[in-house]
Amino acid sequence: MKTRSETPLSAADVLPHCQHILSGAGARRTMREVLHEIADSLDGNEYFDNYGEGDYLAAFEAEVAQLFGKEAAVFMPSGTLAQLIALRVWCGRRGNFSVAMHPSAHPEFAEHGGYHFLHGMHRLQFGAPEFAAERMPAAKDFETLGETPGCALLELPCRPLGGQLPPWDDILALRDWAHARGVPLHLDGARIWSCRPFYGKSYAEIAALFDSMYVSFYKDLGGLSGAMLLGSADFIREARVWQVRHGGRLRTQGPFIAAARTGLQRTLPQIDQWVAHAQAAAEILSRFDAITINPSVPQVNFFQLYIRGDAAALTARHHVLAKETGVFLFQALSPSVVPGLARTEIHCWAPAMDFDLDRLAPFIERLLAAD
Repeated sequence: MKTRSETPLSAADVLPHCQHILSGAGARRTMREVLHEIADSLDGNEYFDNYGEGDYLAAFEAEVAQLFGKEAAVFMPSGTLAQLIALRVWCGRRGNFSVAMHPSAHPEFAEHGGYHFLHGMHRLQFGAPEFAAERMPAAKDFETLGETPGCALLELPCRPLGGQLPPWDDILALRDWAHARGVPLHLDGARIWSCRPFYGKSYAEIAALFDSMYVSFYKDLGGLSGAMLLGSADFIREARVWQVRHGGRLRTQGPFIAAARTGLQRTLPQIDQWVAHAQAAAEILSRFDAITINPSVPQVNFFQLYIRGDAAALTARHHVLAKETGVFLFQALSPSVVPGLARTEIHCWAPAMDFDLDRLAPFIERLLAAD
């Protein structure tokens, strides 16, 4: 049995001792601290919404709709609900309950098949077996489906693939394919906030290629929870009905709306800098033979890190060094499908901007050094 002194340190143990945090949101904060910060962001003239109705909420929905160039938007408690409703509206309108989406799409792998069990929808495969599983889908994948889907979904950026983004021309080709067949194109834009530098386009220009989209307010923006579904006015009217049917129209979402709006106002101006910082960190990390970065040049503010060695041993060593040096790179490593290769995700948020990149290489040298 291990004694207390032999118990491996956890990320929570070492984060309070770290001043240079590359990945993550930093040390845990109490609910009291977070709620006080949200309250301080309000000017005292805001009121709770009442079952999705209220001036403060309506103004926020209009603000986000305008940002993305869409006619209307509706705030929802989760992205899972927002996307399920989007797929149901489009498939129901067309009387076609098939969906073309990547095998790593969030509705497929992270929601217990909700779209199938609740609404009888099914995913069309890009061939058999899934040759597209480890790459971004292209228009040619949709062209060879063998049938026309009720709707199509694309995630930008694709988190399971390290935040990869397809080239702009590929999205245009997919848009043309969908429009030629009358297939609604839905955007999983949970992390769309970090895509501007790669495309050199405004949010509205990106959103214009899609018939509907959803954005998250706790991924990157630091909200408590919540999402926004956007589209045409008639699409959002129908979505609001499905929100009620799913039990998603809460008595009030005031605190979540306030946190989301505050996060949008405070965080959005910083995100392009986060992307640049992630790219600079990845360039340093890629100098080490034992490390591989995916994608090789990050396209957004996060990327996958692969490192040769045992995941548990490297994690334990990282935490010891982090407590000693004040440098923190990741929460934990996990084994990859390749034996002897560990992996994690480096996600640069606000704390990363205080990370001194000159400390990165010396820390990695110590992490990789033999005992």
